[in-house]
Amino acid sequence: MKRIISKEEIPANMSDEEAADFWATHTMSSDLLEASMAEDNLPRRHGRTKTISIRLEHDLLERIQEVAAQKHMGYQTLMKQFLIERVYEEEKSIR
Repeated sequence: MKRIISKEEIPANMSDEEAADFWATHTMSSDLLEASMAEDNLPRRHGRTKTISIRLEHDLLERIQEVAAQKHMGYQTLMKQFLIERVYEEEKSIR
């Protein structure tokens, strides 16, 4: 597995299939991952990350990718941001 240490090493404009193939053989360094999360300016808990798999309807994924492109960010980063924000709101309402 090749470790990516800078954003410049990540190819731009990959199709979903190309991205899946790329990330099957590459991983981001913890420093790069932390830096990308810090750019989001969202409340988060410190700790290790875990890769998961999630199935989404095709049209939902396309909508997320379009929003991410408009925000000049990766769609997976945007999805993580959405999840962080939503969990934060849920935690506030429970307390």
